[in-house]
Amino acid sequence: MNDTETCREGDAPAWLNNDFLENALRVGEEDSSIKVTWSSVKPATSVGDNYSSDMYRAKVKFDEEERSIIIKTSKPSSKGAVANILKKSNVFDQEINAFTIALPAVHRLLKTAYKENFSPITSKYLYSTTDNEKTAIVLEDLKVLGFKLAQKDLGLDLKHCLLVMRKIAMYHAASIVVFNKNPDSFKPFMDNIFTSGQAVGYTPFFCSTVEVCAKEMETFTDYKDRFADKLHNLSGKAMDEWIREIRRDDMGFNVLCHGDLWTNNIMFSYADDTGEVEDVRFVDFQLSHWTSPAMDLQYFLNSSASAELLEHPEILIQEYHDYFCKTLSLLGHQNLQPTLKQINEELDRKGLFAVLSAISIRTVSQCDRSKVTDVSAVLAQTQTMHLSEAYKDSMKKLLPIYEERGWL
Repeated sequence: MNDTETCREGDAPAWLNNDFLENALRVGEEDSSIKVTWSSVKPATSVGDNYSSDMYRAKVKFDEEERSIIIKTSKPSSKGAVANILKKSNVFDQEINAFTIALPAVHRLLKTAYKENFSPITSKYLYSTTDNEKTAIVLEDLKVLGFKLAQKDLGLDLKHCLLVMRKIAMYHAASIVVFNKNPDSFKPFMDNIFTSGQAVGYTPFFCSTVEVCAKEMETFTDYKDRFADKLHNLSGKAMDEWIREIRRDDMGFNVLCHGDLWTNNIMFSYADDTGEVEDVRFVDFQLSHWTSPAMDLQYFLNSSASAELLEHPEILIQEYHDYFCKTLSLLGHQNLQPTLKQINEELDRKGLFAVLSAISIRTVSQCDRSKVTDVSAVLAQTQTMHLSEAYKDSMKKLLPIYEERGWL
C-alpha cells in the first residue's frame, strides 16, 4: 500500500497511515476484505479540550465508502509533567479494559432492559493497540452522529444534567449486575491512576488550584474571613484528601464509575428543529474505577453543572435514583436497588470530594478560552491556573453552599 495516500496534518504520528487504519477497520468491522485507498488525518480537538492524550479524526475511503473515525493516542512526543505522568501510568490499558470488558457487558444488559429505547453509553469501539510506540484506541466518530460538546462557560443547565443523570444511573446499575455475576471480570477496575499511586505528579495541580482559589477569596470582603483560611489549610493536603475520597470502601455501596465525568468527556446531540438536547454519550474511560457512585455524581455535578442547580440538586439526585432503580427492575434485580437515603448519605460522605472537584476541575471546565492554562506548566510549578470570571462567580456561589452542608 502506498503511504503517500495518507494526508496528515499537525503532529499526527507517521504510523497513523493507511495500513494502520485498514487493519483497525478490518478488526472493528470483522471484515478482512476492507481495503483503504485514501485517508486524511487531522487533529480532532482544540487547545484545552484534552489533557491526557492526542485525538485525531481520520476520514477514510474504502470499498466505495467514506468513513470518519477517531484515533486516541498517547503523547509519546510530548514534553513536560503530564507526559511523564502518563508514561508511568496504565491509563490506556484501563480504558481498553473498559471498552473490551465492562462496556460490552453493560451494553448487552441495557439492550435487554430498554430494547428499542436503548441508547449506548459511549461510541462504538473498533480497535486498540499498545504495541511499542503505537498506543491507540480507535472509535466511531460521534460528531458524524450529531454529538458535540456543550457550551459550558456557565455550567450545564437542567436538561443537560438530567440526561447525564439518567445515562450514568443506567451505567452504574448495569455494572452492579455484571459484577454480581462475575466479580473477577472487574479486577482491572479495583484501582485507577489515583488509588494505585501513579498520579502523585498531579499534586501541584490540586494543591495550587485550591491555593489560588484561597487567594482569590481574600479579595472579597465577605469571603476573606469566612473561607480564605479554610482553603489555605486545605491546599497543602488537597491531593491526599482527593485520593482518600476516591478510595473504595469494600464494605460500602460500589459501582463501576466513569471516573472523569466532566464537560469535556460528555457529548450531546440536539434536535434539528428545536435545538433541544436529546441524547448524551460519555467518552474517555481512563479513570474507570469500582467505587462509590457518589464519586461520579459529585465530580460531575460540582465540576460541570451550573452553580444555580447545585443550590437545590434534589431533582437531579431523584432522577438518578429513579433510573438506577428502573434499570435494575427491568433486569430483574430489584434486590440490588439502593434507597434514595442511601444515595444521599453517599453524597454527603463524599462532601469534601465535591468541594475539591468544584475548586480544581472548574478551573478547566470554566476556563477562559482565550487564556487556556498549560497544565504541564502548573504541574512543573512554573505557572498557576488562570481563573476566569465565570469560575470566580461560581465559587462565590458554591462556597457558602458547601459551608452550609458541612463539607467545608
